[in-house]
Amino acid sequence: MSVIIDTDPGIDDAIAILYALGNPDLNVVALTTVAGNIGLSVTTQNAGRICALAQVDVPVHAGAAAPLGKEARPETGIHGKEGLGGVAFPDPIYPVASDDAVAAMIQILTEHPPHSVDLFCLGPLTNLAMLLEQAPDTAHRIRRVIAMGGAVDEPGNVGPKSEFNIVHDPHAAAAVFAAGLSLTLIPLDATRQLRANMDYIDALRDADCAASIASADLIAAYFAATNGAESRPLHDPCVPLFAKHSNMFRIEPRDLDVDIATGALVAGPHRIDVAMGLDADRLRAALLSGLSY
Repeated sequence: MSVIIDTDPGIDDAIAILYALGNPDLNVVALTTVAGNIGLSVTTQNAGRICALAQVDVPVHAGAAAPLGKEARPETGIHGKEGLGGVAFPDPIYPVASDDAVAAMIQILTEHPPHSVDLFCLGPLTNLAMLLEQAPDTAHRIRRVIAMGGAVDEPGNVGPKSEFNIVHDPHAAAAVFAAGLSLTLIPLDATRQLRANMDYIDALRDADCAASIASADLIAAYFAATNGAESRPLHDPCVPLFAKHSNMFRIEPRDLDVDIATGALVAGPHRIDVAMGLDADRLRAALLSGLSY
């Protein structure tokens, strides 16, 4: 399975990327970056640092520096100024491949057979919306989009019904929802069920691999502003975990749209597959196994 990971690393992005890079069934052909959790220069640098830690040569393409039609609003309070919670990562080994993520997507999708490349969206959907605007036929060569974002029945995390990835660029999310792509959305309704405790961190450290130790440190940083029993939700790892273990998620079709003013998901005309639940115990075990390389 060939995969483009569109990302704004980000603590939980980093864990998701490390899991995907170590999975032999996921052929990650590129990382495309977007401003979201932190500014574009930092997310792009972090993507290269994650590849360096995993010791892989995956091209990194810088993408959108700001959302469509509004200003960026980073989340440094959660992820830290450098985006990775203060966890030490090596410097990138390779230079950034390009500063045009959309052009890179177009090239990859054109060079691969139709419907043979998945797109994992771990951040705001700006790059995908720009791809749809610039090359809609090429965008429809994507096999499926798996995106973390939104809140359906759960409360939001940046507003009463708003989740960060969607509210950061609601115009982009609305365009993606309307595009008719094969889209699976993994909202807070599912991701809030996947958390880690200190025993899990110890198990990651006991695996004694670069990816598992780094992930343990990242999750430890995710305990800030909690009661200490469990980490913040492991939102973004749900995306590659769904790609590998869709049977561990409860998928429901929902008719949705995006309220541009608030970034909230509302009832609308677009039928989307939505993960409304997951098997947390089995997914934690799968994540631990996938990070032990």
